[in-house]
Amino acid sequence: MKYPWLTGLHTQLSQQYQTNQLHHALLINAAVGVGKRQFAMDFAAGLLCDKKTGQACGQCKSCLLLETQAHPDFFIAEDPAAKSIGVDLIRQVVSRAQQKSQQGGALVFYIPDCDKMTEASANALLKTLEEPGQDKYLILTTASINRLLPTILSRCQQYVLRPPQLSELTSWLAEQHVDLARFETIYQQMNGSPLIALDYAKSDYLDKQKAFLADFKQLITGQISAFQFSQVFDEKAYNQQLDWLNQAISKWLAAKLQSNSSDPKQAVKRLLISDLNLQLAHARAQMLQSGMNKKTIFQRLCFNLVDGLKY
Repeated sequence: MKYPWLTGLHTQLSQQYQTNQLHHALLINAAVGVGKRQFAMDFAAGLLCDKKTGQACGQCKSCLLLETQAHPDFFIAEDPAAKSIGVDLIRQVVSRAQQKSQQGGALVFYIPDCDKMTEASANALLKTLEEPGQDKYLILTTASINRLLPTILSRCQQYVLRPPQLSELTSWLAEQHVDLARFETIYQQMNGSPLIALDYAKSDYLDKQKAFLADFKQLITGQISAFQFSQVFDEKAYNQQLDWLNQAISKWLAAKLQSNSSDPKQAVKRLLISDLNLQLAHARAQMLQSGMNKKTIFQRLCFNLVDGLKY
């Protein structure tokens, strides 16, 4: 497989397929950057393969059709231009599931980021999800399983793609032509997302982080103002910067707590940490909303942080 840490679950599901124990509706839950889409595509190829082993041979007609994105029995329910999965797209899945396979094998439907389904589209899928028919499979993937309706969850067999340990990535990393020390440093910050860590390791991520944290140090020591610090904001990298800010605040306040172990105000300072982190979470949520001015939100956050850090 392209990503070796996906092999375990792929093998498990392939064995279930070979023994006629595979559930027709699979829900794959994993963090961003673990490889959910690649897993879904690889397993769909195995279900469609003429060899019927659950593993794609890569040489049969079905495999070649899928490779050229021309397989008539494979459907991806997504619209890259839309922010949600609307009911019309799901109705296409329902309609196609009522038809026969054109290649005489399985029908496979893939719904990436299924948590983006509206309530109407989720309800439209329920009957098909429960009884799609013989040799018809639905693969759903999500990084936000808590956003799915209970009626969707109850109709799927759920699996988790767990983040790989660094030791599991050795052979894969050897093929990526990346500085291993650089990757390891970044991977420890990524909560187990190897694909994101790889992209960052090939970029100037660490240099930008170092510069950002140097500016933050100047902020908390009074060398620059909140307004000056807010000028480093990069709208294209706001998630990264909020993560760095969260890590910096937590480390700075944790160090301050440790150095003042006998300070009777420690309990209040712990509340301060929680409050600042809540402000960060609130700012991130606001930035995710359409039409919001991210820079203005960041500037307001900076002023609030300075007020909090003065305590």
